Amino acid sequence: MNPYEYRRAPASAKCPNFAPSAPAGSGGRPLASLPMRPRTLALALCLAGLPQACRCPDAAALVSARRDSPRATVEAFQRYLDADLYEQEYGCFSTGFRRQNGLSLFGYSEFRDRLEREQPWFGALAGASIRHERPLGPNEHLIELATVGGTLRVRLVREDFYRIRAAQSYYDGRADLGTMVRAESGLEGGEAWVLRLPREATETSVCDLTSVTLERLWLIDGVDLVESP
Repeated sequence: MNPYEYRRAPASAKCPNFAPSAPAGSGGRPLASLPMRPRTLALALCLAGLPQACRCPDAAALVSARRDSPRATVEAFQRYLDADLYEQEYGCFSTGFRRQNGLSLFGYSEFRDRLEREQPWFGALAGASIRHERPLGPNEHLIELATVGGTLRVRLVREDFYRIRAAQSYYDGRADLGTMVRAESGLEGGEAWVLRLPREATETSVCDLTSVTLERLWLIDGVDLVESP
């Protein structure tokens, strides 16, 4: 399946984290293809020399977007929203958020478009300014943004991931970096970093390894709107 082909999610699916008053649900309607939003008019306006009439995302800002801190993740998500990069937006959500809301990459397009229709504040999220942030624990963080109609409280969690490529094999998943990487005394008295691969990857010969990637990311676990009095 083409990774850029998005699929329509069930109409009854709701997002309790984004819209607390709307219960989550599921439906059995078959999935149908959903075309990407047309950008032809916006491109034509840009080419016509009318930058005030279109959004032209900063390519350098998109490339430099990161998810290695709570603030960086929120700012990256805002950039992706502004540029309509659905796949990158989806990548900013935590594993728990996706599971709770029944999200997949192919259903995210419909999920996002429904938010734009049903939640007036969502369209202003890309331009919202960070007002305050505070840690909720070593693996949790809260960021508040000022937007039209109130304050958005974004909850983030820290998750660890690995990706391993070896010959024709590929492994990925979640694992605590503290269990995968440790420091040991080296032969010459110094310390060496020792990587412990997951069990399913140990069947692969070290000679076949082509890349090993470990990531510790901050991801969005929920958003609540606190309306202004």
